[in-house]
Amino acid sequence: MPPIHSRGAGVRRAAWFWVAGFSSLWVLGLGMPGGGVSGIGPAAVVAGPLEGNTNYEVSRRTATVQAIERVRPSVVSISSEKRSSSPNRWPFSAEENAKARVSGMGTGVIIDARGYILTNQHVVDRVTGIEVQLSNGVVLPARVIQQDKINDLALLKVEPSTPLTPIVLGTSSDLMVGEDVITIGNAYGYEETVSRGIISALGRNVTLSDDQVYRNLIQTDACINPGNSGGPLINIHGELIGINVAVRAGAQCIGFALPIDDVKQILAEMISTRRLASTWHGLVAEERFLEQARRVVLSAVRAGSPAERSGFRPGDLVMKAGDLEVRTPIDIERAMLDVRPGTPVPVVVLREGRRVAIDLTTAPLPRTVEAVNAELDSDAVVWRILGLRTVPVGAEQVAAVSPKLRGGLYVREVRPNSPAARSNIAPGDVLIGLNVGSRHWETIRADNILFVLDQKTREMVGPDDDGIVFYLIRRNLMQQGVLRLTETDRRAAAARR
Repeated sequence: MPPIHSRGAGVRRAAWFWVAGFSSLWVLGLGMPGGGVSGIGPAAVVAGPLEGNTNYEVSRRTATVQAIERVRPSVVSISSEKRSSSPNRWPFSAEENAKARVSGMGTGVIIDARGYILTNQHVVDRVTGIEVQLSNGVVLPARVIQQDKINDLALLKVEPSTPLTPIVLGTSSDLMVGEDVITIGNAYGYEETVSRGIISALGRNVTLSDDQVYRNLIQTDACINPGNSGGPLINIHGELIGINVAVRAGAQCIGFALPIDDVKQILAEMISTRRLASTWHGLVAEERFLEQARRVVLSAVRAGSPAERSGFRPGDLVMKAGDLEVRTPIDIERAMLDVRPGTPVPVVVLREGRRVAIDLTTAPLPRTVEAVNAELDSDAVVWRILGLRTVPVGAEQVAAVSPKLRGGLYVREVRPNSPAARSNIAPGDVLIGLNVGSRHWETIRADNILFVLDQKTREMVGPDDDGIVFYLIRRNLMQQGVLRLTETDRRAAAARR
């Protein structure tokens, strides 16, 4: 990808895209006549440590080594693809799979054990088929659940089989020029590449384009390369102090990162129950430095909220929420995720020098109660009849396959021996359309599936039924299959009418 230059300062984002089948490797100072790669000369013979000398091993385990070991399980590599546009008006055409593919890569950090991952928005902008590789080599499909283009941040979700290791969030409020920092990332596709440097400057403002201006950046001489976007900048204690975002084109050792204190404010909103579950609790929290420690203080309690009814007060120091020690406002939102409205979560606050335990609940947002209930009902029926659990995704998540699509349904779970399982639909697929006869429907919500099932069961088909044709996205390609219903499945579909 050619450098993206800013006005008067060549700055490019540290993400890498290439046309499928073609890539380039930049080797600096390593070329040899005849195409070989050479070292600097014959290996010198040096005396090593005596076998079993544990003191020697301890002395090599520096603070840098320990910080890297602590953070590595929390760093992921991200790969994705884009597709060129097609002139065909019907998105489920063969032409869609014939378009040129453009691949990309980036890095992300795990911020919750249930599979929430933070990266740069430009890493996943208008891409499809996002895959995340964990530090243990496991590859999982991912979906974008929140995006903030102005601040260049995106929140991804994967469905891990075991809990992941979230990164420890530090602070950027006390950073020092000259302080040691470390980057870990998917540089040029080399996963978990580690680089060390110092903080070169603070408070940098960088203009990438008329639409993208970065402010208050951390400048570092630690190597940030294409593929490092969205990855961590950590301090010597292994705490996240920045998200790598850009490099100076044509320069050496001039990279930039978003300061973590700015990121935390945005992330707390992106992962909030209001954004992800259409519920609210009413706590407004902020991070302050009190008594030589970072504390989370309630700056406000919303009037009429569940938090106000539970007895929370402005000025309370939040110590614990559920099973989480609260170190940032993000931890409050993490504790409330996946909690059904009305279910109490124990919260411990420090009030006037003593600990007080209060139960916190969430409630549906007042304007969306009916919509949330209808969506839950549709999801339950689709699970019962077809064995599918899905989550809606927006047009931006499928536009790379076809810009004509308005969205789709990301498959989270498939019940064994269900109609979906028998039709080879798998977790990670994105269901984008259904076809009955000559009629085509997009699947943007679960009730779209139920509508098509209604149309099918009204046809009173017999044993020779040719099924329902479905279209889905799998590994960056649009695929077609047939969903066949047994007589029992048809009766279940008909019974809901």
